Amino acid sequence: MSSGELLAMDFQTIGLKGKYKELIGDPSVGFTAMVYGLPKSGKSTMCLDFANYLAAHHGKVLFCAVEEGFGYTLKEKIERLKAHHSNLYITDRVPENISDFDFVFIDSVSKAGMDVNDIDQIRKLHPNTSFIFIYHTTKEGKFKGVNEHAHEVDVIVQVDKGKATSTGRFNAGGSMDI
Repeated sequence: MSSGELLAMDFQTIGLKGKYKELIGDPSVGFTAMVYGLPKSGKSTMCLDFANYLAAHHGKVLFCAVEEGFGYTLKEKIERLKAHHSNLYITDRVPENISDFDFVFIDSVSKAGMDVNDIDQIRKLHPNTSFIFIYHTTKEGKFKGVNEHAHEVDVIVQVDKGKATSTGRFNAGGSMDI
């Protein structure tokens, strides 16, 4: 393909606006993101807020609260963030059938027992679904798992003490307070 032919092609983006566009840019449909940080740094809070934004403006969202499960703390986050939209669904596992969803959050990858091959397989089965994978970190602040995970996503968001910073294909590096 010539460079001119590539320039003539159209690619669909999500159409993000506001703080999430400032954080990660305007990703293409079917993007993937990795969110990581120390415990209690705000990863799940940020992701639930992002899930609610996506549900309100961009499609059907599934938030897999594998780590937290159905309980008081998840309910409190939903109430505090006002994250209760008719397009936002919550589950305590990663269901086999996710084909109805435009966006899927998995919190967390390690609690879901997923490895790089599982992530690659789920993405191939659902190429038009965007995935946001949430990772634990070590005491040093590095995400748990092999570095190979970072190479398999479009966007990497680090959450530290209530602040999210990103690197990735759609933005040179944004940040936002959680």
